Amino acid sequence: MSIDGQMTKPPSVLTELEGAVLSEIHHRHHDTAFQVRRAFQTSPSIEWSGSAGAVYPAIRRLADAALIWTTPIPTGRKGTRLSLSPQGLAALEAWICDPVRATNVGVDPFRLRAGLWATLDPTVRAEALRRLQQAVDEELERLIASLNDLDEVERARTEWSIDLQKMRRRWLMQQRPGG
Repeated sequence: MSIDGQMTKPPSVLTELEGAVLSEIHHRHHDTAFQVRRAFQTSPSIEWSGSAGAVYPAIRRLADAALIWTTPIPTGRKGTRLSLSPQGLAALEAWICDPVRATNVGVDPFRLRAGLWATLDPTVRAEALRRLQQAVDEELERLIASLNDLDEVERARTEWSIDLQKMRRRWLMQQRPGG
């Protein structure tokens, strides 16, 4: 049932944002719109943290599509509790298991720029690669240090991010003269 009490047809395919919102509610037990938005705001991913403003409209769409149930918070506080409907759980599972979308390389700012670094003046390129190496090393250090404080879902995501940064570091080292 939607926020205004009307049933609407669920979307045929969830967007990445909608799938992530459903996951935050179901797997990470963030059961208010504020908690879901906060999870996006504090994400280490610039793209996800930048999506925080899109969370409330996504929650409305998911509720309108009857994928999320909303119930008033009984303590007198303004707001609603969020939970997945059976259709929402099915949509989340379909999103999780979609092999084509899950294996799509998606938007990767590093990959997008990788070929362009070769077009830079050699001095500019050397400095850019040095700064990239430093940023990758700092991010790796931060990710590794955070592992003990993470729930099962976020730990798997962080381990994947660690492997990705290690691959980036390896590629950067190969770009050095004689690398």
